[in-house]
Amino acid sequence: MNAELEVLIRFNTNYNQEDPHSKEWRVIVNGVEKLCNTVDIECSSKTSKNFIEGVGFKWHIQCNASELIFEKDGHYDDETHFSKITIC
Repeated sequence: MNAELEVLIRFNTNYNQEDPHSKEWRVIVNGVEKLCNTVDIECSSKTSKNFIEGVGFKWHIQCNASELIFEKDGHYDDETHFSKITIC
């Protein structure tokens, strides 16, 4: 099991519903962005407003997780794009 992970979730404003490979959600784990279509949250969460340098304010669902489960997307073979992320 991992140490506590800070997770921020927000809608991907670059999501293109016409592109079947576009991802709806940004999931930022300890500052590293992942993209996915489905997010399951199985731990306590809250909303937050965060200032991001060079971007401005963004609104998130925020969790402190002990584990993340990543389900691969068959179209991508990388550590950025997933079909589903479960936050425990």
